[in-house]
Amino acid sequence: MKRRWTLGAFILFAGFQMASAQFIANKGLRAGVALSNQSYLFTPIEYLMETDPIFSPSLVLFAEAFKGNDFSLRTDLAFACRGSSTKTQSVLVNHLDGDRITVSEGEKVSSRHRYLSLAPMLRARTERRDMIPYALIGPRLDMLLYYSSQSAYPLEQQNRFILGLSMGVGMEFSMSQRVLLVEIQYQPDLSTVLNTAPLHISNNSLVLTVGLSFGSSHSQRK
Repeated sequence: MKRRWTLGAFILFAGFQMASAQFIANKGLRAGVALSNQSYLFTPIEYLMETDPIFSPSLVLFAEAFKGNDFSLRTDLAFACRGSSTKTQSVLVNHLDGDRITVSEGEKVSSRHRYLSLAPMLRARTERRDMIPYALIGPRLDMLLYYSSQSAYPLEQQNRFILGLSMGVGMEFSMSQRVLLVEIQYQPDLSTVLNTAPLHISNNSLVLTVGLSFGSSHSQRK
């Protein structure tokens, strides 16, 4: 556990140093809420277990660089909680009866995976005086910090690094030397949380945040 927090602290420190570099146009902080869910796929029978989403807080540091008239590069460094809740299920496959599946349900439990998430994204925007709509898309790397579960059968041998995508839209509102941002992102996984047959798990999240951005480019904009 100490090693995970040490790694997280080091990456956060590196993020703050990155935000101080001269080529950074803007930097800021966003906070909000994430609605997360997971897909549980059992193979080779291709059975997809139903899960329910969970709510969790989201905290993001970001920096914007190489800012042009229409495009820029923005990098998010976030503390992300992903997971799902479900009723404990036991799945029985009767191979003698045409692979008939029998599912038994128990009480509802939740599982939460905490990640340090790094997402460099291409940002496209349209200047409209004091309101600026924009769109984002780019790859994402989630680094597992820790995991907790109410299940009697918690996951083991999870992948420490998860590849994914981040895509979203937002709006900027000018406020003197600072800018208010309202943003929503969809964050699906490209690789799995657990890739040990017969169970394959992947995350997806919908994240709504509000934040402040500040930097040299804001003071120059009329």
